[in-house]
Amino acid sequence: MAILTTYDDSDGWYDQVMPPIVSQSNDPADDTLLGASGLCGIAPAGAYEDRCGYGPRLPFLVISPFAKRNFVSHSLASQASITRFIEDNWQLGQIGDQSFDATAGPILDLFDFEHGDEGAPARIVILDPSTGEALVRSE
Repeated sequence: MAILTTYDDSDGWYDQVMPPIVSQSNDPADDTLLGASGLCGIAPAGAYEDRCGYGPRLPFLVISPFAKRNFVSHSLASQASITRFIEDNWQLGQIGDQSFDATAGPILDLFDFEHGDEGAPARIVILDPSTGEALVRSE
């Protein structure tokens, strides 16, 4: 079992990193991501417009006996990565029609299916509130 949790409530207001532009759009009426003259790249012929993004980074949490413990992934993923994981894991095929699951990054690095939990005691990581230094103890 795995519980995958993500949400979008920031609208990027406090994110200090500009996300990559993986879906380009060149609609002069609506695309002003890079300023008045800087549209969002050039969309391929036949692509849907007004889908510039990725957008702001989002929290992404995996709860599972197969989740890697105390692990922070640095791979590029999106909310569509959850759909992609389900499609790939159960060999369902992709949605199609330019859905973002086709270009979504994988989330397999968040899991360890070979070892799983195996009943090992969890390492608890506690951060020092004044220094941010990791204090580790086992239970």
